[in-house]
Amino acid sequence: MVEHSGKSEPMRYLDRAVKITALCLYTLMILVVGLQILTRWVIGSIIGSSLPWTVNLSQMLLVYITFIGAAVASGKREHISLDLLSSRLSDTKVRVLAGLQSVLVLVFISVLVSGAYPLYRQNQGSVIGALPTHPPFTQAWLYVPVVIGGIIIAIYSIRDLWAVVMSPDDLVGDIKQGNEDDN
Repeated sequence: MVEHSGKSEPMRYLDRAVKITALCLYTLMILVVGLQILTRWVIGSIIGSSLPWTVNLSQMLLVYITFIGAAVASGKREHISLDLLSSRLSDTKVRVLAGLQSVLVLVFISVLVSGAYPLYRQNQGSVIGALPTHPPFTQAWLYVPVVIGGIIIAIYSIRDLWAVVMSPDDLVGDIKQGNEDDN
């Protein structure tokens, strides 16, 4: 959807930080996977070995990218939503639908984050394959992006809920304009 130009200064900083973080993680994953391919198929065929930690690190980065990327999509209101339905509803019903969607996202994120923290605590000593045995390479750190991404998504959902209450016409305009852009 369209990003609203009237965002507050802290929200613009959050958006920028989340996007830069996602881009850096994605770039790092490309480099690690490239190194994995290079060592497995080129260097590995010559010397007979590769770097086993690249497989585990790329899997770990995928988890991070998934949740930080979900936060980016949520900030842009591009998460799974009822776009087709909202394009056919009146403005009042779109506001109600947007409010309901924000509340449901908050409930889902609450369950997700409250479930991730105990798993973080439980897996603090577990190792991931060939990665080092100290943080941030333990299995516990696979749950960190769940919590961080979940908190960021919750902030965006609260922003959208606030917009439903305080400036519903702007929100409805953003939603309907985003639907037109998708077509």
